[in-house]
Amino acid sequence: MPIPMESSEEQILGKVYDAMLMRRLLAYIIPYRRSAFLALACLLAGSGFSIIQPYLTKIAIDRYIRTNDSAGLSHVAWLYVATLALAFGLSFA
Repeated sequence: MPIPMESSEEQILGKVYDAMLMRRLLAYIIPYRRSAFLALACLLAGSGFSIIQPYLTKIAIDRYIRTNDSAGLSHVAWLYVATLALAFGLSFA
């Protein structure tokens, strides 16, 4: 069987990252830098809240479900709902 050659589309694309092109594109962001930084901050904060959710599930199972502590479980459940709401709000923003 012959080995397939690169398609013409792959040959046209060239380099994956072009620093000169990135500098030219960044010039268009300068008037909107506040919005861009705010969007980046919301993205990072939302990602942080999304990472916390599996940890809260671990805490709920290991500490409260295994020991049948419903009061502690309700606290973790409220924290989980709060992180869901914050992650959604930040992703919406």
